[in-house]
Amino acid sequence: MDIFEDWHRDGTAFTWVSTTASNAGAEVEVFWRRAGTPGAPALVCVHGFPTSGIDYHGLARELATEFDIYVLDFPGYGLSGKPSAPYTYSLYDDARLLVHAITHVWKLDRFRMITHDRGSSVGMIALGMLDERGSLPVDVFLTNANIYLPLANLTAFQVALLDEGTGRATVAATTPDMLAAGLGATTFMPRRSGNDPEIAALARCFAYNDGIRVLPDTIRYLHERAADETGWLDRLSTLDVDTTLIWGLHDGVAPLRVANHVWQTYLKPKPGRNRYWVVPTADHYLQCDAPDQLAQIIRLTARGEATDLQTLGGRPEGAVLVDRSDRDG
Repeated sequence: MDIFEDWHRDGTAFTWVSTTASNAGAEVEVFWRRAGTPGAPALVCVHGFPTSGIDYHGLARELATEFDIYVLDFPGYGLSGKPSAPYTYSLYDDARLLVHAITHVWKLDRFRMITHDRGSSVGMIALGMLDERGSLPVDVFLTNANIYLPLANLTAFQVALLDEGTGRATVAATTPDMLAAGLGATTFMPRRSGNDPEIAALARCFAYNDGIRVLPDTIRYLHERAADETGWLDRLSTLDVDTTLIWGLHDGVAPLRVANHVWQTYLKPKPGRNRYWVVPTADHYLQCDAPDQLAQIIRLTARGEATDLQTLGGRPEGAVLVDRSDRDG
């Protein structure tokens, strides 16, 4: 199966008018895809940097008969438009875009949401907006993300992209195949080469509309995160929405200490039914490394039943529910 062609063929698009003042009402085409079973419980999937919604193709396949699945590519990523500088890419603009998609394009009244990497920052901002509208999701699933930067590890590539003196030269020396292969060799478990179907699909996404050239612009979201991440976490800690933290154990970019801190400080004490899982067979892209286990965690959570501390399937390699909390709003 050609993952990229399959994903591209079954997608569509809508036009987003940027809400960032400096973009002066610029319009961007936003690619999105619906998968699964129409009319089943809705699941919104929010992707990270530098990849796109195609990260969720394996999870969508696992949950196809049980969920109605919605995925989009934010501006600058995947199959969406990729405006060049001076266009400003912003987490806040993307959060408004996500809320717009949920409420006006997809018209979802009841849904669940899973976020990854940069998408977890977008998701937390969007949750605050949805709370103000009285339309919080049923459940939220947060997966590997540098959502507390003091405990995270930026790669040398990220540091070079962020530096205004080296960012453009870095992307000029990078090809889509190089970037995809680098991610496969460092952030997937087991390690993968460029011949792997998912890594090959990533390369096609990076090449689409020459996405490599906007990396120094899209990565600037890290400045927003550094300034505001504790505020987003504080707000999340007050929301009465069931929240599940799911982490790939082998992540060196967003190591387990990030998840431990966020769980203990913000999620365990918050209102709602909250859970913390660790997936021992996964790295940063756990939705690609262990889509079957991620799907099973979503199923267990969706049932709304009391869940004992456990290892999925009683297998040594199974995801581990390491902690839980149930608190009244």
